[in-house]
Amino acid sequence: MTKPTLSLLFLALFSSSSIANEFKILDYHNGIKTDKLPCKMEAIDNWFTDDQYMCRFNNSATDVVEFQSDFISREVYQIDRYILLDISDARTLTNKILKKYGNPDSGTLDNSFVIPLPVMVWGDTKIKRTSAQSSSIAHPEKQGVGFSLQFLKCSGSSLGRCRSIFDVTTNSPNKTVLNLTVFDAARHAYSQKVITTGKAPETKKPIEVEVKGTQDINSLKF
Repeated sequence: MTKPTLSLLFLALFSSSSIANEFKILDYHNGIKTDKLPCKMEAIDNWFTDDQYMCRFNNSATDVVEFQSDFISREVYQIDRYILLDISDARTLTNKILKKYGNPDSGTLDNSFVIPLPVMVWGDTKIKRTSAQSSSIAHPEKQGVGFSLQFLKCSGSSLGRCRSIFDVTTNSPNKTVLNLTVFDAARHAYSQKVITTGKAPETKKPIEVEVKGTQDINSLKF
């Protein structure tokens, strides 16, 4: 498996920026239409994470992007980018990202790694402490858009994304997966309604107020 160099990763990692409530990964942003994506959307039956309407794009053998949407709005509510790295490169890459994009809105260290690795969030995404050793990402629930950065383990009893995406089948504590996520809460809520019910959510009709006309003064005679 070809290992991407840090310089190439840094150049391509984030064309990621925030304008208003829009975040980008590789120039793909929340709200982008699915026909603008480099992969074809399909319905996925998943008992563990609920059904999904998604597609996966292999940017390279060690760099994968996933998009999630629904079949009515066809607007992307979540983008995940996964990059397989040597764990020794993780801190160096993070420092380069910070120099380029500045400090996140919140950050901490995941102490479950032998060398603690950072967890960082921007926008409306938050960090939730799950134990003395580790943290998790909490996406906005109803409104808001967030962006997050975290590292995933390739060791232990469950290899998670290392196995499911990159086919890492053996305990590999020297490897990690960098996970970048864009999450749009309002679009997520809409898409979940569509996926679970098969139709668009009902919207309240605006109350129509009759506007009374007034006299045209040019036609008045006195």
